[in-house]
Amino acid sequence: MKNGYKIKVLHAASLLRPPAGILNQMQWEQEAAYELGLAWDVRLYCPVHSTSKKDITVFDESVDFKSLTKVTSKLKAWVQCRKNYYRWLMSLVNEYDIFVLRYYVHDPFQYWFVKNSPKPIYFVNHTLEVPELALSGGISGFIRSSCERLLGKYTLSNAEGVIGVTNEIIEYEKQRSGKNSNINLLAYPNGIVFNNDEIIDKRSEIPEILFVASYFDSWHGLDLLLDNLKSNKDKFVLHLVGELSDRDLEISKTDPRVILHGKLSHKEIKELSEKAWVGLSSFALNRKKMKEACTLKVREYLMLGLPVFAGYRDVFGDDFPFYMDGKPCIKNILSFGHDMRKASKSAVASASRKYIDKKILLTKLFSELENVVN
Repeated sequence: MKNGYKIKVLHAASLLRPPAGILNQMQWEQEAAYELGLAWDVRLYCPVHSTSKKDITVFDESVDFKSLTKVTSKLKAWVQCRKNYYRWLMSLVNEYDIFVLRYYVHDPFQYWFVKNSPKPIYFVNHTLEVPELALSGGISGFIRSSCERLLGKYTLSNAEGVIGVTNEIIEYEKQRSGKNSNINLLAYPNGIVFNNDEIIDKRSEIPEILFVASYFDSWHGLDLLLDNLKSNKDKFVLHLVGELSDRDLEISKTDPRVILHGKLSHKEIKELSEKAWVGLSSFALNRKKMKEACTLKVREYLMLGLPVFAGYRDVFGDDFPFYMDGKPCIKNILSFGHDMRKASKSAVASASRKYIDKKILLTKLFSELENVVN
């Protein structure tokens, strides 16, 4: 036992090439666990040369990411890495009381592990897997979504529980598992390391709006917002940070109120946020059959003191004034911005903390897992 806790937990994931967002999330979680003194270890299992070495990384020496240049080599590496990952997990069953695993789609090795593990397993689910796989279309989307629909049911039905980042995901996985009575359902929204840096307010009289994405995929709904701008004559500035599709890029260039920044560093985004009145998130999650989400981007906006306008429900209660769920209508966004202009950015960040601080969220989840086990 660690620091008197009744359970010891391993939160693990395995990816051929871990995206920076997932890597950062897991590293932040480990740092939060260290600071809180929780018996909670975080590990990311991946091929050598797939990412930088961190406290949480475990490298599979038998798979070298630099050698994965062909489809066949990537497929072979995926099989090898998944098999080795679950063998590695099985070697740790005497060290932990609970395994919390990031769910992986259509993975037969995952099913083998959950079926054979002597310790309880909780899956962390971040999306509605079958609809998202089907969204890509074509024969590949059909095959992958069909495989996940079949295999996912059996994998989830053998788990002790599901940890979803939204209530919508929790209910979806519960329905898929078929275990309507005894599967444990827990919520664990995405969170960030909340810092206490000074929040600078440089808002001017002209509303400035910030919309950030690494790439504006279809479910961001930027096309819907840009179409709405065509019939609007109000004065404002819309900052777009990230890569755009060819269509969205062409439309954006026709409106002088839209400023294209491309990819920016965190520091540069922070500087833009100082002038912004509102931060925007996705407006077309319905294209992934989703009505709820829990994105890091929204949490970063709020920590920077930016109220958020988006087209989906988040985890914030109805009494939380700094998040608005609405359609991609610039009139409504500007109206929300003017209402929020009355609040200081520091007040926005302070009111948001209990919803987005990784340490607060991890403490709650750990306590719930202790209660379930005991």
